[in-house]
Amino acid sequence: MRVWLAILLAWAMLQALPAAAGPWRELRAAEGRPDRLDRGSPRERRMDRPERFERQERPQRLSDEERRGLHRDLDKARREIYKPRPER
Repeated sequence: MRVWLAILLAWAMLQALPAAAGPWRELRAAEGRPDRLDRGSPRERRMDRPERFERQERPQRLSDEERRGLHRDLDKARREIYKPRPER
């Protein structure tokens, strides 16, 4: 009989938890934080963020001619570094 009384008491306590959460919701609203249910859909939240893969223009980018010159210099340096040694 005591076991059933303990189970009934535990069940009643668990049922009272959502009712006790009411004041916490009011506290969160007073702090200015949105409630989990008031945030809106995930699609609406994504609308405010910029695209993930959107490329932003960078003013420090090399022009095509500068890039070709850089690759030309790198190729020249590689040839000097890795050229075969003269045999003696």
